[in-house]
Amino acid sequence: MTESQNFAIGYARVSTTEQNLDLQVNALKKFGVEERFLFTDHASGAGIAFKRKGLLRAVKALRAGDTFVVWKLDRLGRSLAELIKTVEVIEKKGAQLVVLQDHIDTTTAVGKMFFHLIGMFAEFERNLISERTKAGLEAARQRGTYATKPAISQATMQEAAILYRKGLNWVQIAKKVGVSKSSIYNYRSQIEALMTTDIDEE
Repeated sequence: MTESQNFAIGYARVSTTEQNLDLQVNALKKFGVEERFLFTDHASGAGIAFKRKGLLRAVKALRAGDTFVVWKLDRLGRSLAELIKTVEVIEKKGAQLVVLQDHIDTTTAVGKMFFHLIGMFAEFERNLISERTKAGLEAARQRGTYATKPAISQATMQEAAILYRKGLNWVQIAKKVGVSKSSIYNYRSQIEALMTTDIDEE
């Protein structure tokens, strides 16, 4: 890509319950996405090992001024945490987002509000995690245990996220990283939020 050109980068994904990508791909091409800028993923197995390599390549292909195009918003993440992270990265790259079926277009004033709302949700999630941690420490202090750190460290959550992407379930992950199953489940949303951090990498 040259700096003087902007492109539409398209991404399509299907799950095991769907037949094929044709509907999404045709819509993306109709929008103006060229074949060379079309990236796709097929979920396989139980879905837990789905690494979304197509999404990672699509986001890495983005340059400032490009437009990221998807059929529906849920194509960008399997959870709210994943969706927020992916949209944040698209915005940080200086690209626009168009969601065909959900009528989202961040080149418009209304569409720009979507980026703003995603930012608010991300900030809310960070504050919620912080408040939970503080509440846990205060509860420990009142019990006289004086805990000084959360049950699962950031490094452990990163390791858990990697294991999740490799296909392990939560019980297996808890055993691998050496924490209780309840701790893993308590920190599940934070771990899921780390699932898409690899799309930041160049």
